[in-house]
Amino acid sequence: MTTTDPGAATLSPAELRYEKQLARLEGSLRSWRTPARRRLLVRLNWACIAVMSAIAVTSYFWLPIAIAWIPMTVAICAAWSMLRTVIDMKDAAPARYLDEYETMTLLRARSTALKALVAILMALGMLLVWASSLEFGDGHRLAYALGGLAILGVFVGGVIPAAAMARTMDPADPDDR
Repeated sequence: MTTTDPGAATLSPAELRYEKQLARLEGSLRSWRTPARRRLLVRLNWACIAVMSAIAVTSYFWLPIAIAWIPMTVAICAAWSMLRTVIDMKDAAPARYLDEYETMTLLRARSTALKALVAILMALGMLLVWASSLEFGDGHRLAYALGGLAILGVFVGGVIPAAAMARTMDPADPDDR
């Protein structure tokens, strides 16, 4: 549906925003819209999260490694933006734009993402409380390491639905199969 449809007057503000974003990104990254490239982008996001987790943990023991967050932040932002573009932001699409299978997949993925995010943040919070009450280690290093892991927990919560939606999509062209 486009905003030129007669039913466009019934679109919510969220649906109008989604349509504007789709129109803006419609022709972007054409060569990345194949199943193999979508899978590659999903793996790149997970690899960035894994490397950044290792950096965060290592930064507790050797703080200078924290500078490696800068290029990894650029990498994960690029991979995340590309993934969301090639899936047409279906991980945030209003229900009206998804078929029944995509809606069920997205709801299941969002539920999994919420569970993962709550578990990660709960574990990090408990570790922070426990470590600070025992005055374990260097406080600012501990806060930096656990804060980095908390930020990555938010990325995990975002990548799960995007990865699920990337799996549901058909190739753009029959030649891409």
